[in-house]
Amino acid sequence: MTATSKIANAVYIEFVRLLYTARWPIVVVGFAMLTTGLAVAWQTRDVVMAVIGLTGMAVTLGRLALCFAFDHAVAERPLDVAMAKLWERRLAVGVISTGVCVGAFAVRCFLLPNLDAHMIAGGLVFGYCAGTTTRFSIRPWIVQVSLVVSVTPAVAASLWNFDLLHTAQAVLFVIFALGGLELIDYIHATTAEQLTLRAEATRLARADALTNLPNRRHLVEHFNELAKRLARHGEGFAVISLDLDFFKEANDRFGHAAGDEILRIVAGRMTELLDDEDLAARIGGDEFVVVQANVSDQAEADDLGRRIVAALSEPYAIAGETVMLGASFGRAVAPTDGVTLNDLLQRADAALYEAKRNRPARPRNQARSDDVPLVPCMTETADHSVA
Repeated sequence: MTATSKIANAVYIEFVRLLYTARWPIVVVGFAMLTTGLAVAWQTRDVVMAVIGLTGMAVTLGRLALCFAFDHAVAERPLDVAMAKLWERRLAVGVISTGVCVGAFAVRCFLLPNLDAHMIAGGLVFGYCAGTTTRFSIRPWIVQVSLVVSVTPAVAASLWNFDLLHTAQAVLFVIFALGGLELIDYIHATTAEQLTLRAEATRLARADALTNLPNRRHLVEHFNELAKRLARHGEGFAVISLDLDFFKEANDRFGHAAGDEILRIVAGRMTELLDDEDLAARIGGDEFVVVQANVSDQAEADDLGRRIVAALSEPYAIAGETVMLGASFGRAVAPTDGVTLNDLLQRADAALYEAKRNRPARPRNQARSDDVPLVPCMTETADHSVA
């Protein structure tokens, strides 16, 4: 996943999180429908208005319960994109259901032969549209659907009265709705820009400047999240330490610029092999750490480690030269080998050093060959881990 994609995902997840902070507007709309619905029902002796008011309050209570369920779910496990989409759809059902109740409220009021009820209906529609547009515009499609299901019935019912003032009111509904659509786009674009800038700043503070991989700070944060999941749900994970073989020789022979380019290529190759919940971090020089999520046994970590070694042992095209390196890895699995980052890194590093000690030396004639820039035998560099 590219850095741009990660930022876009982070912004989307933050959008969904912000949607669930809108508790007070939910309460206000529900209370307004309940009190005005019961008031109109009492004044006109219309049972339908009472039912609509009570239904609106029931929807409000359901939305509040959904907000608390969201809080509980996020406390148990951080949001990913898939879960964020699910919670967005759930919230959309609540918002649109409220819009349907507002539309039904307006229709019933305008059908009653009571101008006070008509006035209350107009106020509720305008208030709901203004509040919904302002608070939920960060997800435009939700607000757009909600406006349609609330305003369209109100316009139709207002026109049903066949007089000039009600026609003017219907026109006002349409004008305000169209203005709301423009405001939705503006609020969404502005919020997206602000969140993107914030996400980019956060990413830069948690990324290695050369390779764009996560740095040690990001590694610690990610590890802590997986450690929480291990404690709560028993989800194991692995820590894999890696470094390049013969990187110093390549760096000395071809220069630091070539060495930097090799490290950037290494970062790209490693990232392509990881799942969304895995993380590869550069912790210094040619040393890297991979945190592999959802690991049930050591074989899974060994498999990923070998695939990374194979990818890093492929040729590197640097400044017109073909450079071939190798890599070594060691792994530790939580909770078998420990549950803290320091313990797991120590075990993984010990396995890595054992693998490097058992690595066959590169043939000397290859080190001095002018025909082959730097070519240790690939079969000799594909080291294995030691538990």
